[in-house]
Amino acid sequence: MNDQESFLEKASTLAFQKLEEVEGNIDMLEEPYKTIAVIYSAQGVIDNGGLVYFFESDWPHNPPYSMFADAYRRINLKEAGDAIEFAANSFGIPNPEKNKAFRNEFMDNETDGVEWNDCIGGADEVLTHLAEWLRMHYPKTFD
Repeated sequence: MNDQESFLEKASTLAFQKLEEVEGNIDMLEEPYKTIAVIYSAQGVIDNGGLVYFFESDWPHNPPYSMFADAYRRINLKEAGDAIEFAANSFGIPNPEKNKAFRNEFMDNETDGVEWNDCIGGADEVLTHLAEWLRMHYPKTFD
């Protein structure tokens, strides 16, 4: 395990312990734990199936999609954050995170006419950005 992997292992372990303490309600976490949990959770799903997988299921406690977009922007991945925001807005309804049936019907029927930017990099790139952000803004928290 290299230095970055070890660093992120500590950070993610602590973040997910704190997430358990708030009964899985990611919106209740403070920084930097919120960003860590959001990025790890979202990236795992996106790596497996892109934004379609990301929107296909409900997230625990249905946090706003803006929380995910903001987390990617926070770690200096603006294009990824913008892609999540654009895709969420393409559903055309307020709070699409609260309507799984609508999202899935929309994706089944409308994705031919909607161009989502699936620009979100793989886990290596994303986690490198996360580690850099943590070291810059929270240098002593996970050492």
